[in-house]
Amino acid sequence: MKRYISSRILATVAALLCFVCAAHADGAVSFKVDAPTITSLGQYFRVEFRADARPDDDSFEAPDFAGFDILAGPTVATGRQSYWINGKQTTSESYTYTYVLMPQAAGTHTIGAAAITVDGKRYATRPLPVEVVDEGTRPSSPQDERRPGSSPESHIAKDDILLRINLSSSSVYKGEAVRASIVLYTRASIATINNVKLPAFEGFWSQELPVSDDNSSREQLDGKVYTTYLLKEYLLYPQQSGRVVIDPAELTAVAQVVVESNRGFDPFFGGQEVMSVNRKVSTGQTVLTVKPLPADAPRSFGGAVGSFSLQSAMPPSKISVNSAASITLTLSGQGNLKFVETPAVTMPESFEVYDTKTSDSFKVSAAGTSGTIKYEYPFVARSAGEFTIPPVQFSYFDPRKEQYITLSTPPVQLEVSGDGSAASLPSGQLPTIYNEKMKQLDRDIRFIRTDSSALRRQQRLFMFSPLYFLLVVVITAAFVVAYVILHHRIRENRNLVQRRIRHANKAAVQRLRMARRHMQQQQRHAFYEEMLKALWGYMGDKFNIPAANLTKETIREELYRRGVAASDAELFCEIISRCDEAQYSPSTTNTMEEVYADAVDIISKIESIVKR
Repeated sequence: MKRYISSRILATVAALLCFVCAAHADGAVSFKVDAPTITSLGQYFRVEFRADARPDDDSFEAPDFAGFDILAGPTVATGRQSYWINGKQTTSESYTYTYVLMPQAAGTHTIGAAAITVDGKRYATRPLPVEVVDEGTRPSSPQDERRPGSSPESHIAKDDILLRINLSSSSVYKGEAVRASIVLYTRASIATINNVKLPAFEGFWSQELPVSDDNSSREQLDGKVYTTYLLKEYLLYPQQSGRVVIDPAELTAVAQVVVESNRGFDPFFGGQEVMSVNRKVSTGQTVLTVKPLPADAPRSFGGAVGSFSLQSAMPPSKISVNSAASITLTLSGQGNLKFVETPAVTMPESFEVYDTKTSDSFKVSAAGTSGTIKYEYPFVARSAGEFTIPPVQFSYFDPRKEQYITLSTPPVQLEVSGDGSAASLPSGQLPTIYNEKMKQLDRDIRFIRTDSSALRRQQRLFMFSPLYFLLVVVITAAFVVAYVILHHRIRENRNLVQRRIRHANKAAVQRLRMARRHMQQQQRHAFYEEMLKALWGYMGDKFNIPAANLTKETIREELYRRGVAASDAELFCEIISRCDEAQYSPSTTNTMEEVYADAVDIISKIESIVKR
């Protein structure tokens, strides 16, 4: 028996090892290169070759760096990450080879392909072209000299930090989508961003597009190379024609500069110190030219702008009277689908038409809004005969072709057969047919009774009857019950503020738990967003501050008034600033664990001080 159990255990272990090896063999190894595609002459940059599996020993093959000088590298860094999925632990490894390069001349140079070997199989990256821009000789400035005593503001030129609204097109038609991107251009080291003011986009219907966490790149602007950060992106649909002005976006960028210290040589820092410089930047007014739609619009045009197709599903050619049927139209394409009017369908007068049923499915991306809209027109044929439903027309304006295009469905021939109901009765009998113009002959004179007959009351009056008094009692009792319930609810509503204050800590704890879950899953953007909701929400609930009045100054004043120490109040506001910095700046020294721990400590301390 023991031998049998041992053999079964060994077989199970062997099967698991085979499964793990097979899973590793089937999994594809990723080996990629990461480097800027544009840089300036005289400026160094980093090139990283990253693999998500452990390479074989001494298998890394360095690429050809023709046109570049190698300042440092290769530096090998390893990473290991473990996480739990459905109760199972999964571990991943990464290996990064880093070089620091300096371009030798302006032009386009290509970084060759690097290669590694994993379990005897060779993997290689693709060659990467890099454009080197010659910005010319820059005049000497205090930033280059770093003279002692010079102001930190003089170390950043006027065009080192810029804010722009980039439009996908400078001229569009009314109702045509245009993409607006708010981009920060910088040649300095940005620590954080404060006081962000976004435009209201008056004259547009706007929809915000998602922005990925990896939102940085390098671009050339006015002959200079900048590091760019995509802050916000919108899809705009102009609702008026002419010269439409987009209000400026504004923010305050906090840059870090290295200056010579006035305190003399420091044996630890070498006589230099890092200082912060606040630079307020604005996009200025951005103008978009919106062209009006041509005046020769078809009658079936309902404001659709884009590119569309129309499909139809018609009822059977033969139906019976009083039976229900429907016409279904499916509109597909890309454009201002949310502003499209329902196509009109003309039905025979004898058909009973019901409300149109509409269902849609949209997908919004940087390219625009695409999807489908399904229209269903239900009806009931109330009379027999042969009928024709004319074609359904739908017109839209195509901005690329700059003309109106009309789509049409084929006409529908319906044969409605009788079923013995009133709709198929012979003429002379009074049929019950809806929406038909009926005429009845030889029945316009009726027999008039000539004898007298006594008039008698057929029923007793309702007033003052037993049922009348019963209803009065019931209505009075219902009024009393309703009054008691309303009075109770009014008294409960008076305590909403106190209830909100009591539940402030509970709501903050729930959001902190959600933030901790994002932290464990390494979802950086979602973590800091949930932390900001927890911190702002806690203060709004705890001190009953409306969302419109929630500012850092308001929080400081309220905490001072409640007896919280000034250092603790400043720490709370600092944690909010650190979360804002992590959301908008990719380079930050704060870790999610530190921010989470500090937030939990300060909220607990405030709860112990403020007793309500």
